Amino acid sequence: MIVCEVGGKLAGNCMVWWNNRVKTGHRASVAIGLLSEFWNQGIGTKMFHEMLKIAESNPKILQMELDFIEGNSRARALYEKMGFRITGINFNAIRQKDGTLCNEYSMIREINRSV
Repeated sequence: MIVCEVGGKLAGNCMVWWNNRVKTGHRASVAIGLLSEFWNQGIGTKMFHEMLKIAESNPKILQMELDFIEGNSRARALYEKMGFRITGINFNAIRQKDGTLCNEYSMIREINRSV
């Protein structure tokens, strides 16, 4: 987990994790959160670069995975900038506070390993 502070205030955090199972040990999951007052300052991009370094430092990791909610165009733009692509849709997976159902999108970024 990486935590970002700006001027003594928590601005955001991110995390990359994986397991050592035979069938799924090649997959790393990532998550990121950033307070809106710190958007458009490059913080999310810098945190993402650090997560990529961590995942790439493990030679067993072949792909990174994440999910985002329909309508979160800022997150999608960041993920696509970091090399992720949409691989699936989980329809009506998220219920908002007002009862609205939203789709959840899955994305993957493959790590190019020389064999």
